[in-house]
Amino acid sequence: MLTDLIQKVHSLVTLECSAAVCVSGGWSVWGQWRRCSSECGGGIQTRARTCQSPAEESYLCEGVLEEGRPCNAQPCSGKGLHLSRSQSLRSVDSRKRDDVDKPRGGQQSPQTVDSASGEEWSAWSVCSATCGEGWQSRTRLCVYGSYSTQCSGKLREQRACNNSAVCPAALIAVHGAWDEWSPWSLCSSTCGRGYRSRTRTCAPPQFGGDACDGPEKQTKFCNIAVCPVDGVWNEWSNWSSCSASCSNGTTQRTRECNGPSYGGSECRGEWLETVDCFLGECPVDGKWQPWSLWSGCSKTCGGGSQQRNRICYGPFFEGQSCPGEREEVRHCNEKRCPEPHEICGEDNFSNVIWKMTPAGDTTAVRCPPNAMGLILRRCSLDEEGVAYWENPTYMKCISNDYRSIQTLTREHLSKAQRGLVGDGVSEVMTKLRVTSSDGTSYSGDLLAIVDVLKNMTEIFRRAYYSPSSTDMRNFVQSVSNLLMEENRDRWEEAQLLGPNIKELFRLVEDFVDVIGLRMKDFQDMYEVTDNLVLSVHKRPVVGQADISFPMKGWRGMVDWARSSEDRVIIPKNILSTGKPESDESSTFVTGIVLYRNLGSILTLQRNTTVLNSKVLSVTIKPTPASLSAPVVVEFSHLYNGTTNQTCISWDESDSSSLLGSWSARGCKAVLVDSFRTKCVCDRLSTFAILARLNPEMNMDKTQLPSVTLIVGCGVSSLTLLLLIIIYVSVWR
Repeated sequence: MLTDLIQKVHSLVTLECSAAVCVSGGWSVWGQWRRCSSECGGGIQTRARTCQSPAEESYLCEGVLEEGRPCNAQPCSGKGLHLSRSQSLRSVDSRKRDDVDKPRGGQQSPQTVDSASGEEWSAWSVCSATCGEGWQSRTRLCVYGSYSTQCSGKLREQRACNNSAVCPAALIAVHGAWDEWSPWSLCSSTCGRGYRSRTRTCAPPQFGGDACDGPEKQTKFCNIAVCPVDGVWNEWSNWSSCSASCSNGTTQRTRECNGPSYGGSECRGEWLETVDCFLGECPVDGKWQPWSLWSGCSKTCGGGSQQRNRICYGPFFEGQSCPGEREEVRHCNEKRCPEPHEICGEDNFSNVIWKMTPAGDTTAVRCPPNAMGLILRRCSLDEEGVAYWENPTYMKCISNDYRSIQTLTREHLSKAQRGLVGDGVSEVMTKLRVTSSDGTSYSGDLLAIVDVLKNMTEIFRRAYYSPSSTDMRNFVQSVSNLLMEENRDRWEEAQLLGPNIKELFRLVEDFVDVIGLRMKDFQDMYEVTDNLVLSVHKRPVVGQADISFPMKGWRGMVDWARSSEDRVIIPKNILSTGKPESDESSTFVTGIVLYRNLGSILTLQRNTTVLNSKVLSVTIKPTPASLSAPVVVEFSHLYNGTTNQTCISWDESDSSSLLGSWSARGCKAVLVDSFRTKCVCDRLSTFAILARLNPEMNMDKTQLPSVTLIVGCGVSSLTLLLLIIIYVSVWR
């Protein structure tokens, strides 16, 4: 159908070309421009064309016969040729007027100008009848202006004229005459097939004349361009299956847009529809809840049983039941029941009544009113298999004063962890120093003080809290108060609970780390108390100097530290960071602590072996990967005249050592004289000097100065292990 339409369009607009002339729509090509109407001052130049269609197809010629354009606009210096503007253009209607415009008698109206269009009208023609009613007309020419190429309005007008002469009875018949065709109308459609039309009017015949011959209206095709076609939705597809096999799901359907074409609009609306679907509840298998606690054993000895059970939640909607059993039973207390001689009888000790307890068990009672916690007492068997009560331990008892400080510190730590460090931290440190200087009542007090100092270290570590010099002095003094001689028995009891001395060493190392981070390069801190000397130094990797400890001339130096022959020198080239020498931004912190009586508090001597020096710990942060120079520490002997001084270091990789994880590979002992020993270590580790006494020597061991040497560098966890291993592997 579209092909037929195009062929029809071609038949209507075929261009006929012959020789050098091409005819389109009935018109010939334009002729040459004529001579300008004036040689100067502005004239008009015209050209013309002819309509080559026959009279019956004259509607194919639309427009003007002539057109003009301005010419010779230069000013005149003399008299030049000038033609009237009204002579510039001539309408196609002029082809049919012949000599109508020439006066042939009758009344003639004066020439007028249409103010709307600006063209000049000719004079009214002579009335078409010499008697009775007639018609007269006038025409106008389309003037080619400087800013317009088209003229608006009619080119011809008609009006009735009544001749005053009365026609005689017998007159010649006047036939009807067609007026000019009206302009073609606009196309009836903007696309596809449309029509244009024009009409003409017939002057009525007179005196028996014939009516006008021919059509009153003419039409022709127009606007044969294809119309845009909007997109149209196809039918919806079937709904898809539900997205879930049970419970809630969704189902969908889609449709496609057919088109658009030739510039039409897209389909409006959604191409996808989704709705909920429900295919019934999904089966839910049963699920076991956690087991209950085991019930109490049916017997305290000789073999009993206890059980626990669990509950199955579900199943639901035809799900599977819980697999397995609902109840479990196991044997308990299978040890034989103790004989009467293997049971500690009821005992009244320290104003506390201890109930009957089998050997191997520990019983507990409340602490005295001035403390919180429990007193523990164990029933043990002697070498003959007879039960006996051990001394009660108070490691779980904490005095009310220390419990109060411990509670305040934990509150401040909780605030610090939330970024809300409040007032009162310094007051807590002051209160701890004052309270600990008055001594302790229970071994649990020592552990409470260590716990408070650990929490204070975490508060100091926060970037938004900077400890004052008073805070640091109170911290060091509180550590010194822990090591007072009157706390010796309570320290021995606290060590029965676990490696609590290790916590003390870790605490001091963490304090050195935190304080070192806040210090500036080349800055030192030195604190001296009755029981320890602590120094902290911050040095850049490049350009550092040797560090000597202790400094004899330091202010406040106490007598025992001033007279001590124990010393350590940290060489300036001990570190090997692997960084360029120009990197002076890297720094390291060295912390050295000399403990006065920690060895005697540990009381590790067993049989004929004792440790023969004070305790000295060295911490370096960050811990170097390797040493470029050995660590040399020199100690004075607390017991002189012994031989076989040995420096041993902690080495978990040496499983062949008779001392367990202790090994002599890391450090070399050099006996300076009978009063001093030097340890030269090729790595940072934990080491100690041992002195083996002669068995035949009759000595009161309670009078022996028993101490340990420990140098821990960056590995806080090794310090306590050293003490425990020495305690377990060597002396026991």
